[in-house]
Amino acid sequence: MTTPKTTRSITTLRTIQDIEALEQQVYETLIPSRNLYEVLAANAALHGDRPALTVLPSADPGEPVVTRTHTQLLADVTRAANLFSRLGAERGTVISLLSRTHPEIPALIWGAEVAGVANCLNYLLSADVIATLLNAEKAEILVCSGPDLDTEIWKKVQAVVAATPSLRTVLVIGEVPATLDSSVYRSFAEEWQRVNGDTLRVTLPGPDDQAALFHTGGTTGVPKLVPQTHRNQIHAAWCLSQAFDLSETDVGLNGFPLFHVGGTSTVGLSVLAAAGHLVMLSPDGFRNPGIVKNIWALVEHYCATVMGGVPTTIGAIADVPVAGRDLSTLRFVLTGGASLTRSDARRFEQCAGVPLLEQYGMTETVAAIAATPLHGAHVRGSVGLRGPFSELKVRPLGQENGGVDCPPGEIGSVLVKGAQVVAGYLDPAHTREAFTDDGFLITGDVGYLDDNQYLHLTGREKDLIIRSGHNIDPLAIEEVANAHPDVLVSAAVGMPDDYAGEVPVIFLAVSDPEHFDLASFHQYMKDHVHEPPAKPKHVFVLDEIPVTGVGKIFKPKLRELAAEHQQRLAAEPSNR
Repeated sequence: MTTPKTTRSITTLRTIQDIEALEQQVYETLIPSRNLYEVLAANAALHGDRPALTVLPSADPGEPVVTRTHTQLLADVTRAANLFSRLGAERGTVISLLSRTHPEIPALIWGAEVAGVANCLNYLLSADVIATLLNAEKAEILVCSGPDLDTEIWKKVQAVVAATPSLRTVLVIGEVPATLDSSVYRSFAEEWQRVNGDTLRVTLPGPDDQAALFHTGGTTGVPKLVPQTHRNQIHAAWCLSQAFDLSETDVGLNGFPLFHVGGTSTVGLSVLAAAGHLVMLSPDGFRNPGIVKNIWALVEHYCATVMGGVPTTIGAIADVPVAGRDLSTLRFVLTGGASLTRSDARRFEQCAGVPLLEQYGMTETVAAIAATPLHGAHVRGSVGLRGPFSELKVRPLGQENGGVDCPPGEIGSVLVKGAQVVAGYLDPAHTREAFTDDGFLITGDVGYLDDNQYLHLTGREKDLIIRSGHNIDPLAIEEVANAHPDVLVSAAVGMPDDYAGEVPVIFLAVSDPEHFDLASFHQYMKDHVHEPPAKPKHVFVLDEIPVTGVGKIFKPKLRELAAEHQQRLAAEPSNR
């Protein structure tokens, strides 16, 4: 093993010039760890007695918890890797986990990455989609919560096991019904007692060995499977620690699920790999309404220095009264995953009294493409600067291959290359159209670089509303709608149109649906959306805007609703 060294921040990054200066140093001296296990071992060697991981059982700050130090966490991960090896796992064996974030889960995920390949599944997916994923990755071991912990997940477990021939072991956290085949269904508690965490009995993986399989996509259809290597994960964690100046003194509140890179990387490994203290906010994270309600009490109780949330969560937290809570330890809050409105950003910063930093990434880049530097300029509407030892380009839409890079300020397709970027998808068919000939990942996002190399995103390429050849940024419509005093959240999408191809429409969730004046709002949008083609053709008020499992607005569902409305209009006699 290399000399112990964490991924903590080693310099103060303020500008692109600071990043370029950092890149003049030898990469291997900056990031000596070759796999996740070596990162955790370095933390234990340097900061063994400091707290590493706490998993809250509920939203109550006063409820007793168990906190593991870095030394204890290393022992847990060692024990988990030994357990999976004892169950037959080898390098490349896929170990899937289907559970909310119970205290056992984080160490089991990281132990799975050491012994084989971890695959943390979105427990909100339907059983048939989960089974399709398990079959595609040929999973051999499934870790799940038992019926006493989660009846809904257990129903899915029964369905997916029957539909997945490759599964040979199901490791159950909690009760194992006596009627089940004991050669397949095993008690986690019993198996845990058969191994120890004193000595790792597994050959350590190399930097380019697979660490994890993540699925990416929405809540419908079959997601793509993304293999992440140890190098991908470590480099991403290091990049984020540099941007945010993370160290062993940081305490990160993590309300993201661990099936999402926001949970594992953005507010997960970035804090943990810098030897900080990671606090998982209950088994359900921000999906637990009590966590949002008690968020400032939790910040105060754990002396949190950093936390993160998607924009919808940030908007909800901004409505929670601080009520005299001591937030003096909080340094900054992260957001990403979707566009953030300026009004929500202002409300949040006024409420929390700390900077709200925007960060940008995706599953294929282990969450790390760009980040607003804590000590640099905070440019609202920008997601920050590229990570060190990576490349970020913007090329004209449709000219990603062989196109000339766009000059500062010109909107185009966002491309990225670096050690955090995966080599492709599990299915080669998904890889073919995802990369340029010169090796850049085509993110699918649209944006521009400014004169200081800050990246500004203007939307997803597929989310652009194209009206008679005119590209309309939905964010420009949403910013106006969200500024209306009666609107809680909005989302603009394109509705099919026989003449224009598509026209903009907007969906709203409002504070008082019964008394909302739709005609007045229509006029408000006409008066305040200054680009004529962008003025919404229709306004729809919903009880709530559909979101994904991590709280991002799910626009495919809204496009589906808009298309259904268009079909109803076309069927009306007056339109025939």
